[in-house]
Amino acid sequence: MTLIDNHTGGEKKTRVLVLGGLGFIGSHLSRLLLKEGYSVRLFDKLYNSRKLIADIQEKVEIEEGDAERPEDILRSLENMDVVIDLIHTTVPGASMQDPVYDVQTNVVPHVSWLSQLHKTKLKRIIYISSGGTVYGIPQKNPIGENHPTEPISSYGITKLAIEKYIALYANIQGIDYRICRPANVYGEGQHLNIGQGVIGVFLECGLKGQPIEIWGDGSIKRDYLYVTDMVQGIAKLIEHRGGNRIYNISSGVGYSLNDIIEIIRNELKIPVRVQYLPSRMFDVPINILDNSRFKLEMDWVPQTDLVAGMRRVYEYLKIKV
Repeated sequence: MTLIDNHTGGEKKTRVLVLGGLGFIGSHLSRLLLKEGYSVRLFDKLYNSRKLIADIQEKVEIEEGDAERPEDILRSLENMDVVIDLIHTTVPGASMQDPVYDVQTNVVPHVSWLSQLHKTKLKRIIYISSGGTVYGIPQKNPIGENHPTEPISSYGITKLAIEKYIALYANIQGIDYRICRPANVYGEGQHLNIGQGVIGVFLECGLKGQPIEIWGDGSIKRDYLYVTDMVQGIAKLIEHRGGNRIYNISSGVGYSLNDIIEIIRNELKIPVRVQYLPSRMFDVPINILDNSRFKLEMDWVPQTDLVAGMRRVYEYLKIKV
Protein backbone atom coordinates (compact mmCIF):
# COMPACT_ATOMS: atom_id res chain seq x y z
CA MET A 1 0.00 0.00 0.00
CA THR A 2 1.35 3.42 -0.94
CA LEU A 3 0.34 6.27 1.29
CA ILE A 4 -0.38 9.45 -0.62
CA ASP A 5 2.32 12.08 -0.39
CA ASN A 6 1.74 15.34 1.43
CA HIS A 7 1.83 18.11 -1.19
CA THR A 8 1.11 21.79 -1.31
CA GLY A 9 0.36 24.19 -4.14
CA GLY A 10 -3.03 22.98 -5.32
CA GLU A 11 -2.60 19.26 -4.68
CA LYS A 12 -4.88 17.53 -2.18
CA LYS A 13 -3.35 17.41 1.31
CA THR A 14 -3.13 14.20 3.29
CA ARG A 15 -6.16 14.19 5.59
CA VAL A 16 -5.40 13.16 9.17
CA LEU A 17 -7.92 12.39 11.90
CA VAL A 18 -6.71 12.63 15.51
CA LEU A 19 -8.89 10.60 17.87
CA GLY A 20 -8.60 12.34 21.24
CA GLY A 21 -7.45 15.53 19.56
CA LEU A 22 -8.62 17.87 22.32
CA GLY A 23 -6.45 16.19 24.94
CA PHE A 24 -2.87 16.60 26.11
CA ILE A 25 -0.94 14.73 23.40
CA GLY A 26 -3.64 15.30 20.78
CA SER A 27 -3.49 19.07 21.06
CA HIS A 28 0.30 19.18 20.68
CA LEU A 29 0.12 16.73 17.79
CA SER A 30 -2.63 18.65 15.96
CA ARG A 31 -0.65 21.88 16.20
CA LEU A 32 2.39 20.19 14.67
CA LEU A 33 0.38 18.53 11.88
CA LEU A 34 -1.06 21.89 10.85
CA LYS A 35 2.43 23.36 10.80
CA GLU A 36 3.58 20.53 8.53
CA GLY A 37 0.77 21.16 6.08
CA TYR A 38 -1.71 18.38 6.79
CA SER A 39 -5.48 18.75 6.72
CA VAL A 40 -6.50 17.98 10.31
CA ARG A 41 -9.74 16.78 11.84
CA LEU A 42 -10.13 16.17 15.58
CA PHE A 43 -12.53 13.80 17.31
CA ASP A 44 -13.25 13.98 21.01
CA LYS A 45 -15.96 13.73 23.63
CA LEU A 46 -19.09 15.85 23.38
CA TYR A 47 -18.68 19.10 25.32
CA ASN A 48 -15.00 18.40 26.02
CA SER A 49 -12.97 21.53 26.73
CA ARG A 50 -11.26 23.14 23.75
CA LYS A 51 -8.89 25.11 25.95
CA LEU A 52 -5.78 23.27 24.78
CA ILE A 53 -6.47 24.01 21.10
CA ALA A 54 -7.75 27.58 21.51
CA ASP A 55 -5.04 28.92 19.20
CA ILE A 56 -5.80 26.49 16.34
CA GLN A 57 -9.50 25.63 16.63
CA GLU A 58 -10.40 27.78 13.62
CA LYS A 59 -7.87 25.88 11.50
CA VAL A 60 -9.07 22.34 12.20
CA GLU A 61 -12.30 20.41 11.81
CA ILE A 62 -13.79 19.23 15.10
CA GLU A 63 -16.10 16.23 15.38
CA GLU A 64 -17.72 15.52 18.73
CA GLY A 65 -19.16 12.20 19.76
CA ASP A 66 -18.91 9.10 21.90
CA ALA A 67 -15.91 6.86 21.28
CA GLU A 68 -17.96 3.90 22.49
CA ARG A 69 -20.38 4.35 19.58
CA PRO A 70 -18.83 2.90 16.41
CA GLU A 71 -21.10 5.03 14.23
CA ASP A 72 -19.57 8.19 15.75
CA ILE A 73 -16.04 7.03 15.01
CA LEU A 74 -16.95 5.93 11.50
CA ARG A 75 -18.58 9.30 10.85
CA SER A 76 -15.40 11.07 11.90
CA LEU A 77 -13.36 8.79 9.58
CA GLU A 78 -15.29 9.87 6.50
CA ASN A 79 -12.87 10.91 3.72
CA MET A 80 -9.83 10.58 6.00
CA ASP A 81 -6.51 9.11 4.78
CA VAL A 82 -4.84 8.50 8.15
CA VAL A 83 -6.17 8.10 11.69
CA ILE A 84 -4.01 8.58 14.79
CA ASP A 85 -5.71 6.87 17.73
CA LEU A 86 -5.01 8.35 21.16
CA ILE A 87 -8.26 7.33 22.86
CA HIS A 88 -8.25 5.23 26.04
CA THR A 89 -10.69 5.64 28.91
CA THR A 90 -8.48 4.42 31.77
CA VAL A 91 -5.00 4.81 33.25
CA PRO A 92 -2.94 1.93 34.70
CA GLY A 93 -4.08 2.37 38.31
CA ALA A 94 -7.76 2.93 37.55
CA SER A 95 -7.85 0.00 35.14
CA MET A 96 -7.17 -2.40 38.02
CA GLN A 97 -10.08 -1.03 40.04
CA ASP A 98 -12.55 -2.10 37.36
CA PRO A 99 -11.06 -4.31 34.62
CA VAL A 100 -14.52 -5.02 33.20
CA TYR A 101 -15.03 -1.32 32.55
CA ASP A 102 -11.57 -1.17 30.98
CA VAL A 103 -12.47 -3.92 28.50
CA GLN A 104 -16.00 -2.68 27.82
CA THR A 105 -15.00 0.93 27.12
CA ASN A 106 -11.76 0.29 25.23
CA VAL A 107 -11.48 -3.12 23.58
CA VAL A 108 -15.13 -3.64 22.63
CA PRO A 109 -15.60 -0.19 21.00
CA HIS A 110 -12.33 -0.55 19.07
CA VAL A 111 -13.34 -3.94 17.69
CA SER A 112 -16.73 -2.49 16.73
CA TRP A 113 -15.33 0.21 14.44
CA LEU A 114 -12.18 -1.57 13.32
CA SER A 115 -14.33 -4.35 11.88
CA GLN A 116 -16.13 -1.79 9.69
CA LEU A 117 -13.15 0.05 8.18
CA HIS A 118 -14.01 -1.38 4.78
CA LYS A 119 -16.72 1.32 4.72
CA THR A 120 -14.08 4.07 4.82
CA LYS A 121 -11.31 5.35 2.54
CA LEU A 122 -8.70 5.01 5.27
CA LYS A 123 -5.15 4.16 4.19
CA ARG A 124 -3.29 3.99 7.51
CA ILE A 125 -3.95 3.55 11.25
CA ILE A 126 -1.41 4.82 13.78
CA TYR A 127 -2.19 3.51 17.24
CA ILE A 128 -0.62 4.99 20.36
CA SER A 129 -0.18 2.04 22.68
CA SER A 130 1.86 1.88 25.91
CA GLY A 131 5.54 1.02 26.09
CA GLY A 132 5.37 1.28 29.86
CA THR A 133 2.81 -1.48 30.38
CA VAL A 134 2.55 -3.94 27.47
CA TYR A 135 5.91 -5.63 28.18
CA GLY A 136 5.31 -6.36 31.88
CA ILE A 137 8.29 -7.29 34.04
CA PRO A 138 11.34 -6.84 31.80
CA GLN A 139 13.68 -9.72 31.13
CA LYS A 140 16.29 -7.13 30.20
CA ASN A 141 16.66 -3.37 29.89
CA PRO A 142 16.45 -1.48 27.67
CA ILE A 143 13.37 -3.23 26.29
CA GLY A 144 13.24 -3.79 22.54
CA GLU A 145 10.12 -4.25 20.42
CA ASN A 146 10.72 -8.02 20.23
CA HIS A 147 10.67 -8.41 24.01
CA PRO A 148 7.86 -10.72 25.24
CA THR A 149 4.61 -8.94 26.05
CA GLU A 150 3.35 -10.07 29.46
CA PRO A 151 1.46 -7.07 30.93
CA ILE A 152 0.65 -7.14 34.65
CA SER A 153 -2.13 -4.54 34.60
CA SER A 154 -5.51 -4.47 32.90
CA TYR A 155 -4.41 -1.28 31.13
CA GLY A 156 -1.48 -3.07 29.53
CA ILE A 157 -3.65 -6.04 28.57
CA THR A 158 -6.28 -3.88 26.87
CA LYS A 159 -3.65 -1.81 25.05
CA LEU A 160 -2.04 -5.00 23.77
CA ALA A 161 -5.41 -6.48 22.78
CA ILE A 162 -6.22 -3.37 20.74
CA GLU A 163 -2.82 -3.64 19.02
CA LYS A 164 -3.70 -7.20 18.00
CA TYR A 165 -7.16 -6.28 16.72
CA ILE A 166 -5.72 -3.41 14.69
CA ALA A 167 -3.25 -5.80 13.07
CA LEU A 168 -6.05 -8.33 12.45
CA TYR A 169 -8.54 -5.97 10.83
CA ALA A 170 -5.93 -3.90 9.00
CA ASN A 171 -4.63 -7.06 7.32
CA ILE A 172 -8.12 -8.36 6.52
CA GLN A 173 -9.22 -5.06 5.01
CA GLY A 174 -6.02 -4.04 3.25
CA ILE A 175 -5.19 -1.05 5.44
CA ASP A 176 -1.66 -0.21 6.56
CA TYR A 177 -0.91 0.36 10.25
CA ARG A 178 1.77 1.40 12.71
CA ILE A 179 1.88 0.75 16.48
CA CYS A 180 3.68 3.33 18.63
CA ARG A 181 4.68 2.27 22.16
CA PRO A 182 5.71 5.42 24.04
CA ALA A 183 7.57 5.88 27.28
CA ASN A 184 6.11 8.10 30.02
CA VAL A 185 5.12 11.28 28.20
CA TYR A 186 5.06 14.59 30.05
CA GLY A 187 4.69 18.26 29.18
CA GLU A 188 2.51 21.34 29.23
CA GLY A 189 -1.24 20.75 29.28
CA GLN A 190 -1.18 17.27 30.81
CA HIS A 191 -4.27 16.42 32.85
CA LEU A 192 -3.02 15.94 36.41
CA ASN A 193 -6.24 14.84 38.11
CA ILE A 194 -6.49 11.35 36.62
CA GLY A 195 -3.71 9.57 38.47
CA GLN A 196 -1.20 9.75 35.62
CA GLY A 197 1.73 12.03 34.85
CA VAL A 198 4.33 11.74 37.59
CA ILE A 199 6.35 14.82 36.65
CA GLY A 200 3.39 17.19 36.38
CA VAL A 201 1.77 15.83 39.54
CA PHE A 202 4.99 16.13 41.55
CA LEU A 203 5.61 19.69 40.34
CA GLU A 204 2.04 20.75 41.05
CA CYS A 205 2.28 19.34 44.59
CA GLY A 206 5.50 21.27 45.12
CA LEU A 207 3.98 24.52 43.90
CA LYS A 208 0.95 24.04 46.16
CA GLY A 209 3.05 23.05 49.16
CA GLN A 210 1.41 19.63 49.31
CA PRO A 211 3.27 16.40 50.10
CA ILE A 212 4.19 14.15 47.19
CA GLU A 213 2.85 10.62 47.57
CA ILE A 214 5.01 7.82 46.21
CA TRP A 215 3.87 4.20 46.03
CA GLY A 216 6.79 2.09 47.27
CA ASP A 217 10.30 3.26 48.16
CA GLY A 218 10.82 5.51 45.13
CA SER A 219 13.15 3.12 43.33
CA ILE A 220 10.71 2.50 40.45
CA LYS A 221 12.55 3.58 37.30
CA ARG A 222 11.12 4.82 34.01
CA ASP A 223 12.22 6.83 30.99
CA TYR A 224 10.38 10.08 30.39
CA LEU A 225 9.70 11.63 27.00
CA TYR A 226 8.86 15.30 26.50
CA VAL A 227 5.62 15.76 24.57
CA THR A 228 7.14 17.81 21.74
CA ASP A 229 9.62 15.00 21.02
CA MET A 230 6.75 12.52 21.20
CA VAL A 231 4.52 14.24 18.63
CA GLN A 232 7.41 14.88 16.25
CA GLY A 233 7.98 11.14 16.29
CA ILE A 234 4.31 10.31 15.71
CA ALA A 235 4.18 12.68 12.73
CA LYS A 236 7.02 10.77 11.09
CA LEU A 237 4.87 7.62 11.09
CA ILE A 238 2.34 9.22 8.73
CA GLU A 239 4.58 8.94 5.68
CA HIS A 240 6.79 6.06 6.87
CA ARG A 241 7.38 3.29 4.34
CA GLY A 242 9.63 0.87 6.20
CA GLY A 243 8.79 -2.77 6.80
CA ASN A 244 8.38 -2.69 10.56
CA ARG A 245 5.02 -2.04 12.19
CA ILE A 246 5.78 -1.68 15.93
CA TYR A 247 8.01 1.03 17.41
CA ASN A 248 9.12 2.10 20.86
CA ILE A 249 9.47 5.85 21.21
CA SER A 250 11.37 7.01 24.26
CA SER A 251 14.29 8.93 25.68
CA GLY A 252 16.08 5.66 26.40
CA VAL A 253 17.34 7.06 29.73
CA GLY A 254 15.99 5.80 33.05
CA TYR A 255 15.22 7.87 36.15
CA SER A 256 13.81 6.66 39.45
CA LEU A 257 11.04 8.50 41.28
CA ASN A 258 13.65 9.51 43.85
CA ASP A 259 15.76 10.94 41.00
CA ILE A 260 12.76 13.08 39.97
CA ILE A 261 12.44 14.33 43.55
CA GLU A 262 16.11 15.28 43.61
CA ILE A 263 15.77 17.23 40.35
CA ILE A 264 12.80 19.13 41.80
CA ARG A 265 14.75 19.95 44.96
CA ASN A 266 18.19 20.62 43.54
CA GLU A 267 17.62 21.90 40.00
CA LEU A 268 14.25 23.63 40.38
CA LYS A 269 14.82 24.62 44.02
CA ILE A 270 11.37 23.52 45.21
CA PRO A 271 11.47 22.23 48.80
CA VAL A 272 9.07 19.31 48.42
CA ARG A 273 7.94 16.87 51.10
CA VAL A 274 7.56 13.17 50.26
CA GLN A 275 5.22 10.58 51.76
CA TYR A 276 6.03 6.97 50.92
CA LEU A 277 3.07 4.58 50.68
CA PRO A 278 2.87 0.77 50.32
CA SER A 279 3.92 -0.47 46.88
CA ARG A 280 1.35 -1.62 44.31
CA MET A 281 1.45 -5.07 42.72
CA PHE A 282 0.85 -3.75 39.19
CA ASP A 283 3.75 -1.29 39.15
CA VAL A 284 6.60 -2.59 36.99
CA PRO A 285 9.84 -1.95 38.95
CA ILE A 286 11.88 -0.80 35.96
CA ASN A 287 10.92 0.08 32.39
CA ILE A 288 13.41 1.64 30.00
CA LEU A 289 12.61 1.35 26.31
CA ASP A 290 15.11 0.70 23.54
CA ASN A 291 14.41 3.41 20.96
CA SER A 292 17.12 2.41 18.46
CA ARG A 293 14.71 1.07 15.82
CA PHE A 294 12.72 4.30 15.81
CA LYS A 295 15.82 6.50 15.78
CA LEU A 296 17.35 4.60 12.87
CA GLU A 297 14.27 4.32 10.64
CA MET A 298 12.73 7.74 11.35
CA ASP A 299 15.92 9.82 11.57
CA TRP A 300 14.60 11.00 14.93
CA VAL A 301 16.27 11.76 18.25
CA PRO A 302 14.66 13.31 21.35
CA GLN A 303 15.76 16.93 21.67
CA THR A 304 14.71 17.74 25.25
CA ASP A 305 16.55 16.34 28.25
CA LEU A 306 14.61 15.70 31.45
CA VAL A 307 15.78 18.74 33.43
CA ALA A 308 15.03 21.14 30.57
CA GLY A 309 11.62 19.58 30.03
CA MET A 310 10.77 19.76 33.72
CA ARG A 311 11.72 23.44 33.79
CA ARG A 312 9.27 24.11 30.96
CA VAL A 313 6.47 22.28 32.77
CA TYR A 314 7.33 24.13 35.98
CA GLU A 315 7.10 27.53 34.25
CA TYR A 316 3.79 26.51 32.67
CA LEU A 317 2.34 25.34 35.98
CA LYS A 318 3.43 28.48 37.82
CA ILE A 319 0.96 30.40 35.65
CA LYS A 320 -1.79 27.80 36.06
CA VAL A 321 -1.51 26.95 39.77
